[in-house]
Amino acid sequence: MASSSSTSSFELTPQERVGRGGWPSGLVAFLVLVALVETVASARHIWVADMASWQWETKRSLLNEGALNGDVAIFGTSVLFHGLDPTNSNATGAPGRVVNLALNGMMLQHETQLLRERLASPTPPSAVVVEFRHVSVEQSTWISGPYFRFWASAPDFFESRFYYWNLPYGIAFAENRISTVFRFREGVDNWIFESARLRAPASQVLQRNEQTSKEMRAHAGQARAVFENDVLKAPEGAPPPREWVSNPAGVLWLYRFLDLASAHHLRVVLLIPPSPPYLVEMDGPGGYRQRLDAQVAEIRSRYPDLNLELFEMKGFAVDDFADPVHMSARGRERMSADFAAWLAGYRQRQHLTAPWAK
Repeated sequence: MASSSSTSSFELTPQERVGRGGWPSGLVAFLVLVALVETVASARHIWVADMASWQWETKRSLLNEGALNGDVAIFGTSVLFHGLDPTNSNATGAPGRVVNLALNGMMLQHETQLLRERLASPTPPSAVVVEFRHVSVEQSTWISGPYFRFWASAPDFFESRFYYWNLPYGIAFAENRISTVFRFREGVDNWIFESARLRAPASQVLQRNEQTSKEMRAHAGQARAVFENDVLKAPEGAPPPREWVSNPAGVLWLYRFLDLASAHHLRVVLLIPPSPPYLVEMDGPGGYRQRLDAQVAEIRSRYPDLNLELFEMKGFAVDDFADPVHMSARGRERMSADFAAWLAGYRQRQHLTAPWAK
């Protein structure tokens, strides 16, 4: 028995068909909303940015506007970023303005890329002070922190070689630059819930970030640590050894930094920050002092024409430290004063001038 064509056909009847509409208005509205949210977030992310990110952003802004032009540029990690205030050195009126370009989490590869940028600018430094606490670069430092989230350019990040074998890192790198909300997603969440609790826009992060910007501008790039009122206590039992930390990646990037300095005839100061006095320097080839001396000897041999000096800070007490690495408020004041006193002699020996007015 032949079946009806109307029941056997897979075609829809006119009553079953959905008519074609115009523009997908729902999708358009969604995209407009996303664009609006991203625009507002980009313009006002000072309300939600975590402190580390805002410190990196502030330093970038100060660099871009020329507020951190100087003859003597300090490169390093949070140890020097929080602990070495150029105000002491600049207050004497001596030639050669000092600026602090160090940042929390800024390792040797980041410092090298920043030096390359500064040397390409119309106002390069003539002397660099480099934190010489360890010579190591870990893979994780390429893909974490403000450097990965927004500071690094694509060519900077490509120097990590991660894109050769792990594409997701490249995608995350792009996502952080495309979407401000994605970049500060934790801060956005915190702000939303805090505002709901207060029943008003939460402004604590805004006020903190504004104060950070003012402080870094007033202190030539330096900012105090939130933990500097902590005081270190000597550990009980056998004192731990002081160790010199080095790995091949760190040595590679140290040499790249020094290659730039040598090619541009910069003066270089390797600054060894103070360490807690309870640390013990072991004797022998594996001890701190011999490994440090071997590293310096290798540098001098590799760069015989480099204008190089070593400045080691000594004699600090336990309560000059907030933790085994960072300085307390008292330690910051002493470190800054000691550096200013040492720099006064260095300026005379090196005949530094002061071309930068800012």
